[in-house]
Amino acid sequence: MTTNKLLQQYGTQLIFADHATDFAAQVPATAANSMLIGSPTSVQMNFSVIAAAAGWESAKTATLADTGTAWPAYWKLGAVMESTATPAAGGRFDFYWNGSPSATAGTGNSGVASGVDSAIVVTGSNLLQFKFIGSLVVLAQVINKDTDIGDLYMPYLYGSLIIVNNTSVAMVADGDADECAAYLTPIYPDVQAAA
Repeated sequence: MTTNKLLQQYGTQLIFADHATDFAAQVPATAANSMLIGSPTSVQMNFSVIAAAAGWESAKTATLADTGTAWPAYWKLGAVMESTATPAAGGRFDFYWNGSPSATAGTGNSGVASGVDSAIVVTGSNLLQFKFIGSLVVLAQVINKDTDIGDLYMPYLYGSLIIVNNTSVAMVADGDADECAAYLTPIYPDVQAAA
């Protein structure tokens, strides 16, 4: 009897960061905080000065396509967050996805999403229309990171990442957010030849 192993492999990451000011080189200031795999695609998201209980939305992705208009279905989220001061342990950075069938920023978004790099109004009802990915639960330290926040089934070819700062302190100021980034990594099935 022959069998096929179903393994997995990475695709091209999306890296959400303030590429305009803080993260232009796509590399965090501290190597230990890097989750880079290969050469990721940049998506603009300014993590700077997101107050406690406030939210922020990334720019819409240009495309998630790997071949033609085909894109990977499953993605893994990891992130590194830096705060202005030590947050209380147990607080959270909550991550959501605004999936969209349109490449145009203001078209085909869920809820109150705009598709541009900007603040987003955070209320319980506003967040219900986004796909919840997971939370980075913080330790009592200024920089917190988690390589396995959650999994995302990607329903459309475009979208934007949303973060809500549910910690006790604001995020680090602009110009210093060179550690802050979120990484979406596609995971592909890799069917092996029959043995």
